[in-house]
Amino acid sequence: MPTIKRSTYHKRSNWWDTELKMMQIVFNSKRYLFTKERNPEARQHLYEDFKSFRNEYIRMIRKKRLKKWREFIEEIDTNNTWGNTHKLIRQKLNPQSHTLPIIEDFPYEDHPKIIENIVNSMFPTHRSSQEYIGHDTSLTTPEHEYNISKEYIESLISKTSSRKAPGDDNITYNMLKASKGKISESLAKIFSKCLNIGYFPKQWKKASLIIFPKANKSDYHLCQNYRPISLLPSIGKLLEKIVQSEIQNFLISNSKINPQQHGFIPNKSTITALHSIKAKILTEKRNKLTSLIAIDFTGAFDSADWNIILNNMHQLQVPQHLIQMMHSYFQRRTITMKHNTIEYSKNLSKGCPQGSPLSPLLWNILINKLLDTFSSPNASIYAYADDLTVICSATNIEDLHVALTDSLNFINSFSNDNQLKINFSKTKILNFHKLSFPHPISIDSNTIEIVNNVKVLGVIFENHHIKSKINFTSHIKSVVNKSIKIKNLVFNYCKNTFGIDSRKRINLYKGLIRPVMTYASEIWIDQINKKQKSQLESMQHQLLRNSIMAFRTVSKACALSLTKITSLETFIEIKKIKFLHKNHLQRIDTENFDMYIKELIRAKISENFENTNHNFKSFFVNSIIPKHVRTDFYTTQFLTGHGPFGDYLSRMRLSNNLTCTCDNNSIQNVSHLLIDCHHYHAFKTNINLIASDLPSFVNEKENFKKFKKLCKYIYDHLRSIESSNSASL
Repeated sequence: MPTIKRSTYHKRSNWWDTELKMMQIVFNSKRYLFTKERNPEARQHLYEDFKSFRNEYIRMIRKKRLKKWREFIEEIDTNNTWGNTHKLIRQKLNPQSHTLPIIEDFPYEDHPKIIENIVNSMFPTHRSSQEYIGHDTSLTTPEHEYNISKEYIESLISKTSSRKAPGDDNITYNMLKASKGKISESLAKIFSKCLNIGYFPKQWKKASLIIFPKANKSDYHLCQNYRPISLLPSIGKLLEKIVQSEIQNFLISNSKINPQQHGFIPNKSTITALHSIKAKILTEKRNKLTSLIAIDFTGAFDSADWNIILNNMHQLQVPQHLIQMMHSYFQRRTITMKHNTIEYSKNLSKGCPQGSPLSPLLWNILINKLLDTFSSPNASIYAYADDLTVICSATNIEDLHVALTDSLNFINSFSNDNQLKINFSKTKILNFHKLSFPHPISIDSNTIEIVNNVKVLGVIFENHHIKSKINFTSHIKSVVNKSIKIKNLVFNYCKNTFGIDSRKRINLYKGLIRPVMTYASEIWIDQINKKQKSQLESMQHQLLRNSIMAFRTVSKACALSLTKITSLETFIEIKKIKFLHKNHLQRIDTENFDMYIKELIRAKISENFENTNHNFKSFFVNSIIPKHVRTDFYTTQFLTGHGPFGDYLSRMRLSNNLTCTCDNNSIQNVSHLLIDCHHYHAFKTNINLIASDLPSFVNEKENFKKFKKLCKYIYDHLRSIESSNSASL
């Protein structure tokens, strides 16, 4: 007879205990008796008994679950904002699969062949279309011999992220940091010798392959639905950083990189690229028909041809000793994939290792020739690494069609010559006009789809019927939806009376949610309407209200003042001022720009303070709120005046009684409860709290600690009176 496997659900639930187990037995027994009874009167009696116990059982389950949840929340380290809480929220937002269906859904004996197929599929053997023109060049030593200092290596190690995974040698950055004082001098000598003779050690060219499932894919048995990551030896990556720095410094100082490349270039970013794209669209859209092409490459970094990169370095006049170093870097590279006890290794013949500090630079060198040679009177090209955007414009639809077709043909021809492949299914065209093209736009029998909106570097562009505008409606909707998703997760860890403290909640908002809400806001803030701005402000207000554990009725001004945060519109305005000033697009005429920004923020915070209610202002002698004022659920109610007080409940039409129970005459407001009400004189004396006016409760740090205790005591007392009154009714 087959055995029935017992459920392990209750064993997995940390809130399940012996008391609940005993109650479950009684619950099942009572249900059994009730269902088997045939006498109607007895059955009804048993049902009532069962129903009563069932409700008690459910209440106990909820109580146990809540208790365990509170314990879990309170275990979180409140001193480390970016510790457990941040990790938990990130894991919930981007759940990582710990299984690989492409391997584990098949019998073990098939795993060696599957792993071999994965590696060969992701890294196919490649024969270069070009010969390396420098292969006969004799060894060239640098003009100035490298003599790297011990201090430079220590600085390099200190700047590395401890969270990076190690390579095949299992040497982590934490190990390097712990021993940098002892190993830096030896590493400096080794690295100097490698650079002087143009040699990259073989041991540091061994990559370990790990694959991650791509999000939202239907079939995880296909290789293309996984992302390959190459884990490289940590010490080798230090040498790569030095080589990368040397090559990039040469290219930047000699203006060899095309100015339209914004990826991984000092003082450039996705924002500078988006600003250029936006400016071009708005300029052309005023008087011409304008279209945008978003071009996607298939496996761009993995397809990079090494000989083409080396030849491009020659054409860019990179010093010969650095080219020799890169030639050595590319020789006899291997990649190994391990799964359990099975592993498969392969020699590589192309590609920029994803995970290498050199990869973005090598791609920029490869694609630079396209940016330099792309020339069209009706088209402009912009790049951020492998993300290409082309803006085409013309006075009539026929010329625009020609401009789009010619641009795509040119880029496709370059791609074919350089062993790259355009992903035509992901390449899209967005029109900033309402006219239709006379013919579909096709390249190599691939028709390019024309869409209503397109995402460029994380920002969704749409056409706007006004010529001086770009529509970002879909982008704002996407931002709001993302923010709501994060907000709901954060709220799970941020309850009013327990959980993460106020300071940590504010830090989570600043570091986790606000960057999502304001990404590229310098670009779209002047293009969105009041309703969309209001949506974003409302989202911030909900999060700030939760940060200070305030009632829903608390005003935006109070929430902003207590958290010492500016409105979202002000924050974006300051971001835009910084961006324009830094990139010399709109300089601020001031000797001390940082002080100018600080004064601007201070003025906005003071303005928020002036808009708060009388109760809030009465606690602070000026608009500066002391640093030690960190609120909780109880103090927030007294500072804002929104709590279980007679005058507040009356204003909210929740009670008809304005007076305090101490004399049934005085209006029960914050000032009365804290200073005049004789119910609490004894408690204030007991905790040695001396305060003659409201500011004296918060101005001194020690007094504020006592004030927090008093707020909780009064709140509990008011709630007990309310419960007694409800019970008497």
